[in-house]
Amino acid sequence: MLRYIFSVCLVWLLVGCQSPSLPNSSQTKLYHLLLSLPQSNKQEAYRLSKEVISYANYLKEKFHPVVEPHFNNFLVNIGLQKQGLCYEWSDALYMHFSKRHYKYYTFHLIVANKGEYWSEHNAFAITTKGTNPLDGIIIDLWRDVDGIYISKISDDTQYQWIHRKEREFR
Repeated sequence: MLRYIFSVCLVWLLVGCQSPSLPNSSQTKLYHLLLSLPQSNKQEAYRLSKEVISYANYLKEKFHPVVEPHFNNFLVNIGLQKQGLCYEWSDALYMHFSKRHYKYYTFHLIVANKGEYWSEHNAFAITTKGTNPLDGIIIDLWRDVDGIYISKISDDTQYQWIHRKEREFR
């Protein structure tokens, strides 16, 4: 009996420590949102949605968030967790995708509550070329330890976003 309990605990521990992959439903949702943008392209939307989810999975493994986002911030700030603040997620996405060559899409950094220590929040945005960054799609890896927040920026009622152009490079 003790061996059985030990085995179950060991399996739970090993499985519980793995970072789950983001589901295909995230890729499908992102794909359809990309297609809803003006001057979108099906092939490039598919490629971009696939790469965003793949890179998001990579970052989830690299940053290895362990708990609820605000508590994860606490762990980062006291040095028990290496990284995982919201701006680190958005910057990592921006750095990666700004080096990619997409004919129809462009990438931006956005911020809500800029300069407010306890409530500033940063995220990554995707738009079609030549459109307003706030008319795009938000990709927020910080909000959900196990997933990805994907939405049209205009549909995100939790935050009032502004374009953070001064942090972008071209």
